[in-house]
Amino acid sequence: MSKANILIVEDDPLQRRLIKENLEQEDYTVFESASGKEALNMIDDHPIDIAIVDYKLDGETGISVIQDILEKNPLITPIMVTAFGNIENAVEAIKKGAYDYIVKPIDFGEFLLVIARALERLKLKKEISILQNSLEDKFSSKNFVFSSSKMEGVALLVSKASKSDATVLISGETGTGKDFVAKTIHFSSKRKNGPYLAVNIPSLPETLIESELFGAEKGSFTGAFERKIGKFEAASGGTIFLDEIGDLPSQLQVKLLRFLQEKEFYRLGSSQPLKSDVRIMAATNKNLEKLMKEEKFRPDLYYRLNVIHIHVPPLQEKKEDIPPLVDHFIRKYNEREGKEIKEISAEAMNFLLKYSFPGNIRELENIIERAIVFCEGSVITSVDLPIFLKDKKEEELIQEGLSLKDKVKQVEIREIKKALLESGKVKSKAARSLGITERILGYKMKIYNLFSDQEH
Repeated sequence: MSKANILIVEDDPLQRRLIKENLEQEDYTVFESASGKEALNMIDDHPIDIAIVDYKLDGETGISVIQDILEKNPLITPIMVTAFGNIENAVEAIKKGAYDYIVKPIDFGEFLLVIARALERLKLKKEISILQNSLEDKFSSKNFVFSSSKMEGVALLVSKASKSDATVLISGETGTGKDFVAKTIHFSSKRKNGPYLAVNIPSLPETLIESELFGAEKGSFTGAFERKIGKFEAASGGTIFLDEIGDLPSQLQVKLLRFLQEKEFYRLGSSQPLKSDVRIMAATNKNLEKLMKEEKFRPDLYYRLNVIHIHVPPLQEKKEDIPPLVDHFIRKYNEREGKEIKEISAEAMNFLLKYSFPGNIRELENIIERAIVFCEGSVITSVDLPIFLKDKKEEELIQEGLSLKDKVKQVEIREIKKALLESGKVKSKAARSLGITERILGYKMKIYNLFSDQEH
């Protein structure tokens, strides 16, 4: 099976044949063209992955051909071939979109390494392209759902940030939608056609964060068997989102600060500075000002990141957003589940409005997704909601001066529901956990009318 499809754009037939033979020995499928026009026709007819373009072609330059190739298909990775005395031309080609260059006479060992790295980059570009196609509509401003005055302020800042290229710091509790805000800004900005790469800092081992962000040269650390392209390099022309920036180790805070100041960075194990045209957005659920006082976060980095500060309030502080969000999630999961649920009942909505939502919007979405799965009719009712939402209501009732008999009843209902849930609705197992017989459990379920609840 072919490793990749490679197009050679070279007007010298002997040089073309030499390159082709070497590539075919490595199981690449090779196509040939002697001019830019032929190359573009070849791209129309075949799925090309890499284009090897000679700088000096008859009547045109390889740079103009590379630009034409990328205009026709930006996922193709071009590599420039140039004579030894024309290195400055190769550098110019890289500025115009070439991935790398090879100097004549060609060292085919080095040439094959360049192609292998180019294929790694191509794989990343394709993944990014697929991700963008799936995210662009999802994270457009039309999906920014709210009705509260607090979120009006957030939406105004998102709009301003989308028209700017400034660094953005997004704060808020876990589950409030900080990543959604970042994606909305990116896909509403002039960078929307560029990559959007997110890095969750706490999910990475501290020893690998630097190579993940800035890349690493072969042999720079144990296990580095080849050059690694970092997120800052891969995201050039787009946006990098650093989630939970408060967990960034102090030595990497210095390197991030340098990038923000100089727009350059170093791969791990390299002394060659690299530049990247990337916008940075960062998010945190921690109090960075408190971390600064504790000397765990650099003040100069904080001020560099905090150019546009967007605080996303918790759902508890914007309860008026719950009804429109519920409608939005019903439409979303209706489509996925193939259902036609029209609304949520007043009783079920009341349970949601009285709940504190420690998991914020993410928890609300999970609750509605579950309700859509369980709902058998066209209206979500309280029966379709998780038991803990209704238990919350019962706990509140117990505190409102009920008689001892009614308090005992409420506690029994709550404990029976909990036991049934934890036992997978197996009555014999639930009865054992409650310390009663299955017959007594059945009797209590009957008098408390719990049969419908246990079925959901």
